[in-house]
Amino acid sequence: MILYHGSQETIEKPNPFFGRKNVDFGQGFYLTDLREQAVRWINRRKKTNSQKKGILNIYEYTENVDLRIKKFNGYCEEWLDFVVLNRAKGNIQQNTDYDIVIGNVADDEVIVAVDNYIEALAKGRATKNTKLALLDELTFSHPNSQYAFKTILSLNCLKFIKTEEF
Repeated sequence: MILYHGSQETIEKPNPFFGRKNVDFGQGFYLTDLREQAVRWINRRKKTNSQKKGILNIYEYTENVDLRIKKFNGYCEEWLDFVVLNRAKGNIQQNTDYDIVIGNVADDEVIVAVDNYIEALAKGRATKNTKLALLDELTFSHPNSQYAFKTILSLNCLKFIKTEEF
C-alpha cells in the first residue's frame, strides 16, 4: 500500500518521537493513503512558511501482523474518546499501547466540533446526548484517513520511495 506525508522537507528516515503529543492519535509520524489529503497538508504548511517548497513524501507500507495496530472504523464513540484523551491531555499511557493507529482525521471542519465537545467536557456540560449528536454530525464529513506510526518498530514497515515537489 502507498502512503503519503505532506511536508516542506524530504523525510527518508522518519522519527515517531518528533512533534506534538496532543494531536489526534498522540505523538507519531503521520501519513495518509489519500494523496489529495497529503497535498492539502502541504498547502496548509506553505501558508505559514511560503519560503519553502512543498514536499510530498511517498512510502510503501507493508503490514506486520506482529505489531500492535489499532484501527478505528469511521467516526465512532471509541475514536472520539481516543482523540479527546490525546488532544486534551496528550495521554501518555495511550501513546504506548499501540505501534500504529489508523483512523479518520479530526481535520479543520471536524476539529472545531471536537474542541467544542472537549470544552463542554471540561466545564461538566457534556452528556451522552452531546457525544451522540457530535458523532452524528461527523457522519457528514468528507472521507479522510491517517496512519500514526508511533514506534521505531512500526517504521520498519515503511519503505521510502520518492518525493514530489509542489
